[in-house]
Amino acid sequence: MILVIWPFLAVILVVVALAMSSIEVMSSVRAYIGGESTWSKAQKDAVFLLDLYASTADEKDFSQYLAAIGGPQSLHRARVALERVPPDTAAARDALIAGGMHSADVADMIQAFRTFRHVGYFREAIDYWARADVELARLDRVAQALHAQLKDSAGGAAAHGSVDALRRQIRDINAAITPLSLGFSAVLGQAFRKTASLLLTVDLGAALALLLLCGVHVRRLVRQRGRMEAALTQSEARAKATLGSIGEAVIATGPSGIIEFINPAAERIAGQPAAACLGRPLADAFRLLHEPARAPADPLAQAQIGQPADMLLQRSDGEEIYVQAVSSRISAPAAHAAGDAGRASGDMGFVLILRNMTREHEYIESLAWQATHDALTGLVNRAEFERRLAVSLAGGARGREDAASALLFLDLDRFKVVNDTCGHAAGDAMLREVAARFERCILGGDTLARLGGDEFAVLLYGYDTAGIEALAEQVRACLNDFVFNWEAQPLATSVSVGVVDLRDARMSVEEALRLADVSCYMAKERGRDRVQVADLRDHELARHASEVSWGRRLKKALEHEHFCLYAQPIVPVAPPGGRGAGDDETREPRRAELLLRMQEPGSAAIAPNLFVPAAERYGLMTAIDRWVVRTALDALSGARHRLFDVYAINLSGASVGDERFLGFVCEQFARTGVSPGLICFEITETAAIANLASAARFMRELKALGCRFALDDFGAGMSSFGYLKHLPVEYLKIDGSFVMDILNDPVSRDMVAAINEMGHSMKCRTIAEYVESDGILRVLGELGVDYAQGFHIGRPVPWTEQAAFPMAAQA
Repeated sequence: MILVIWPFLAVILVVVALAMSSIEVMSSVRAYIGGESTWSKAQKDAVFLLDLYASTADEKDFSQYLAAIGGPQSLHRARVALERVPPDTAAARDALIAGGMHSADVADMIQAFRTFRHVGYFREAIDYWARADVELARLDRVAQALHAQLKDSAGGAAAHGSVDALRRQIRDINAAITPLSLGFSAVLGQAFRKTASLLLTVDLGAALALLLLCGVHVRRLVRQRGRMEAALTQSEARAKATLGSIGEAVIATGPSGIIEFINPAAERIAGQPAAACLGRPLADAFRLLHEPARAPADPLAQAQIGQPADMLLQRSDGEEIYVQAVSSRISAPAAHAAGDAGRASGDMGFVLILRNMTREHEYIESLAWQATHDALTGLVNRAEFERRLAVSLAGGARGREDAASALLFLDLDRFKVVNDTCGHAAGDAMLREVAARFERCILGGDTLARLGGDEFAVLLYGYDTAGIEALAEQVRACLNDFVFNWEAQPLATSVSVGVVDLRDARMSVEEALRLADVSCYMAKERGRDRVQVADLRDHELARHASEVSWGRRLKKALEHEHFCLYAQPIVPVAPPGGRGAGDDETREPRRAELLLRMQEPGSAAIAPNLFVPAAERYGLMTAIDRWVVRTALDALSGARHRLFDVYAINLSGASVGDERFLGFVCEQFARTGVSPGLICFEITETAAIANLASAARFMRELKALGCRFALDDFGAGMSSFGYLKHLPVEYLKIDGSFVMDILNDPVSRDMVAAINEMGHSMKCRTIAEYVESDGILRVLGELGVDYAQGFHIGRPVPWTEQAAFPMAAQA
């Protein structure tokens, strides 16, 4: 429809746009004519009142003059504002309204000025306006001179002579302004008449164009109809040829479902020629069944029209073919008007399309098998095994008899040696042989799965304790005589088995697999090639299960950044009778230690002593240290005002000994632009000794950049001058176990004093940890310890550069 009427719509829109533009232009011209009238009246009133003032010298007359001249002056300001580059439209609007223009006309006047300022009549009118403004400015200067003269004169003859001269100037200015005002009005009137004539011509031209366009368009529609009729005839012939060549079965029926046409593809899918189908009901020639109920289907039913449906086609030879059926109604024009209501009398018939889906169905079945089975061994894969385990655990919780009895976790021993020496092809071949041996041990109702790599799992059903242990031992023993030959090289392996009894278990899938994994690990720890039944009373098993749990939690925390940093202040210790840390004259750099916490969603912050042992066991400390360094430097680079001057960051022994970590730290300083002098890295005494050469190199490299170093927990390890003189440390942190007992234990006090003296002799400053009372702080001052850190000084709080740190008053 739009394609037919768009030319008419285009012409109408153009005419409307021209009319609206004409109205706006003429409205603005009318407004300028009205403005000229207002300007002229105000100018004449001003001249009259100024002349009257010259006669009377009455200040009231001069005030009335100022009020009258204010309107033309406002219009002058409006013109000046509009002629600026860029125009000051806000000032112009205010000035026009102040000059007496109606607010509804102001916008059109501004737009007309900006559009036609340098065009034809409008330019000439504005020139008249500008010249009149010059005369108006002269008039105002004369008025000011007159006002000054009358105020200062005492009525002498000379004063009267000056006033008369000024009055003559006023009359001259008035005579000069009058033709300018008339010229402005005449030019705008002429522009108004020209515009009206132009608009009339444009409208007449648009009307003629519309008539011409209508004639051309009608002629084109007539010719197009003829071409469409010819194309329709050709299309019918082409449609028959197309239906005969497409690969999908097309069946056309009459309104009653009698077959009127089928294409060659329909003959092939039905297994009978077109002659045997034509004239028969659709249900007789093509027997369609719903899948999987196998109930007879009527694809021409109202509910099936236009909806793809998966069905089974039963051929006359008994073969069944998966098909997708889509049916459409052929409606006569009268049926469209009356609406569709089943197989109404207006329906001309139906078209049914059958697509052979046998190959797709086989492909889907193959994908479904691949989604639940391991491609290498043909066993159930991990996802399907976990699904079956979840169903079994849920059934056990409800007391169902078909719940699994036990979970076996199988891990081949020394399998990595096979991959490393003979290659992965040999490893894959061995896995297939091992899987076949395991299958021979497992009953048909049990589930054997490959979880990945060299790990397998078994779900046992209907076993008692003795049966579970016997089958586990049988699985273990099936590889006793196993020898696998690869390229004339004999290879052997064994299996460690972890067993979890599920009969009375109340646990999740993850917990069950983790416990079985831990049991299998303990079997390997205790000699391999053995069966280990999970028993939570086994302390070693419980400890390892806890570490495994922490390891997984840590990996998740690293992946999702479930860590945060806390800060604890480190303050100078004031000696007895000395100045406190708050004295401005002796203020030391403000220090704080950044402490790591694990922050899982919905739980409180977790202290590092709970997860660091597991992180060290599973090699995660370097990744955690990288997170701490990156996060700390990112925060410091974005802080406009820092709370502290030195930030202490703890590093693990694994990071200190990692060559790549040194490069990472240097990259982070370069990336963030943070000054290395802000950072003091803390390394434990035992970590430094364990990696003395690496630690010394690590510290020298970063110290050259400007970083500082502190030896943490000093006194808890093998404290000596021997290694201390090789490490470029600036601070010794006295182990808190000595500081805590300093008030009650003379030995602890002497140890703190000895460490402090040793540190000072090595040009190191000392920091006491675990300062938890004012008494401890006082003793530290007496011993000459340099800095203190602990709950008495300030508790760790979440670190942001806007945080406030409660600190104890310094002695």
